[in-house]
Amino acid sequence: MLGWLLLLLVAVALGLGFFVGLLNPQTVPVDLFFAEYTLPLGALMLLCVITGIVATALLGMISGAVRRMRRGHRS
Repeated sequence: MLGWLLLLLVAVALGLGFFVGLLNPQTVPVDLFFAEYTLPLGALMLLCVITGIVATALLGMISGAVRRMRRGHRS
């Protein structure tokens, strides 16, 4: 049940991101230290949201693994 709820939440977030992307078609410069790009503002916002979701998931997995390792050492 939790998996379906999470999937629904991600789908709604991506749908809202797509809608915001459609409302913001103007292009903005993106300057990374090694490259320079021009992207639509909506696409850049969606990229930032996806990056945040992935980073949060990775940090959650790492913290869970550390917690499990600490519990294992206490036994």
